[in-house]
Amino acid sequence: MTTTTNCPTSSDVIRTSISNKINRFLDGVARRSQFSAMFGSTGRGKTFHSRVWAAKGKSVYVRARTGTTMNKLRKQISAAVFRSENMSESAIVKYFLDNPGTVLIIDEAVHLIGNYNYTASNALDSVRDIYDEVSESGGRMGVVMIFTEYSMERFRKCRMSSFLAQFINRFDNHLDLGTSISFAYEIKPTVEARLPGADPEILEFFRQFKDIRSVHKRINIALDIEAHSNPRQPVSLPMLTAIQKQFESGFYKDEL
Repeated sequence: MTTTTNCPTSSDVIRTSISNKINRFLDGVARRSQFSAMFGSTGRGKTFHSRVWAAKGKSVYVRARTGTTMNKLRKQISAAVFRSENMSESAIVKYFLDNPGTVLIIDEAVHLIGNYNYTASNALDSVRDIYDEVSESGGRMGVVMIFTEYSMERFRKCRMSSFLAQFINRFDNHLDLGTSISFAYEIKPTVEARLPGADPEILEFFRQFKDIRSVHKRINIALDIEAHSNPRQPVSLPMLTAIQKQFESGFYKDEL
């Protein structure tokens, strides 16, 4: 069992090897005004840590939607910058010129190329155009495109590899978080922060998960059970095991 008084929530930043890598990468992009990409599998913390970083400094964060076109992306960036979808690309360029050092972060950037459709890829072209126009006008901006379940190698081998090559060659920097998760440097620090004083058997329970999102989900449910149980049921290995069985079976007692 473990004590959970005043422990961090899943929305709090917990320092892990991944959070450190993402922060160093984003700091470098901002400092050097780079055109860059971040790759990594789902649940690695790309979105969470990027949004936290963006909230601390000069940045524009947008999450590309399914079926994004050049016009839709312009509206999203316009809304993020001006709180209005109606501003032109030239107004967006002027904003970055007037605010040197600002970083444009585009999450779920795979939606900019759709299903390897050349028409849809115009949205990807438009990001490059904004960056080039700012740079050629003497401005400084950074661009980070975040891709899930992709890598530089996959870009080089996909059907649109000839088109994407120009973007691969343009990347001044990229971070590939890969697919393997470290128990010692990611899972263990997360569990110890969320469940202070966790027994070794509880730490070992979380070794089975391949992404941090799954770890947080199980802990959130366990802490909710602890908070609402009467008498109090501290987080324990049997509790976590029961929660995992519910995830695997899809059968939840509160549905009865």
